[in-house]
This record gives sequence, structure tokens and C-alpha cells, in this order.
Amino acid sequence: MKLSVTELTDQLIASYARVGGINHLDGKNLPSKTAIASIACDLLRLLFPGFFDEKSIHSSQLKVETATLMDSVLGRLGDEIYKSLEYAAPGKKMDARDSGRVAHAQTLDFLSNLPRVRDLLQTDTEAAYQGDPAALSKEEVIVAYPFIEAIAVQRLAHELYLQKIPLIPRIMTEWAHSRTGIDLHPGAEIGSHFLLTTGRAP
Repeated sequence: MKLSVTELTDQLIASYARVGGINHLDGKNLPSKTAIASIACDLLRLLFPGFFDEKSIHSSQLKVETATLMDSVLGRLGDEIYKSLEYAAPGKKMDARDSGRVAHAQTLDFLSNLPRVRDLLQTDTEAAYQGDPAALSKEEVIVAYPFIEAIAVQRLAHELYLQKIPLIPRIMTEWAHSRTGIDLHPGAEIGSHFLLTTGRAP
């Protein structure tokens, strides 16, 4: 028996009413997993210029390319942080204007930490290159070792975690987990020269 789209829709709507707990209707708009995945990709581009881009970047274009990408991330991440704060604002309840101002300030604060995160990632790359005899170059470590992407996203998510941003840090690390197979919690305190080797025990 073939069902019409209307009948299929009615069945699903009935399921929404019958099966609670996995619906989020008429509430605050949640951060978008798709948007955060896209932002995480662009943050990797900012952390490792030339490694996560589809086309090569010439040094003469670096400032313009970086400023354009930074501005895009600022706006998009600010929107997601705003939604996150609206969902579960820490402390006192804020009105929409306050949430927007706080979200913008927290996004700027987060982006200001990118140079420090890069300093840590440089030590992680060095640790992998020095610690793995199979590594032929640091470039190979960055483009081919999944743990570099996983620790980069964790270090970014950790900065948001420290700012007490709800939802987004965990979405980011779970996105990295799905891509790399490496599960790092955003709350984990990870020092410099971090090296994680993966493989099965004999």
C-alpha cells in the first residue's frame, strides 16, 4: 500500500506527540551543528594557513585572506554563541540585546586566543615529528595525522568551555571525534607537546 506525503507527515506528527524527550519545539533556537562544523573547518584554516585550504595561499595575500576569514568567523560564531547563551545563559537572565553584546564580546575574546592556541599546536606538531620515527616532516604530521586535527579542535573548544559557553564546545569535539575517531573532552586540561598515538594493542 502506497502512502501519500500527507499520510506520511501525519504519522510522523503523531510520533512527535507520542514520543517526547527528543523534540525541541517552541523553545529557544539551539546552536546549529552544521554551522559549528563549518566554523570549525574555518578555524582550522586560521590556525594552519595553507593546510586546510583547497587552494594555495600566497604570502602577499595572507593578510587580506585572513582578515576576510576572521570577519566571517566572527559573525557566524557570534550568532551561534548568541543562540547558546539564549538557551542557557550563565548567571542572570539577559535580554536579547544583552545576549547579543555578550556573545560578540565572548567571540572576540575567543578569537584573541588563536595565537596562543597556535603556539601550543606548534609544540604538538613538534612532539609528533620528534616522537614518531615514521614521520617524514611536520607538514606530513599536520595533513596526515588525525590527532593534530583532534587536538586543534579540542584546544579551541576548551577556550569556549572556559568561557562557560553551553553546548558549542561539546558539539565541536564530537564533530572532531566523528572525523578522527579520537574523543577528547573540551574540559580536559592538556599541556604542551601533546602526542597521541592510535592503534590496536597486539
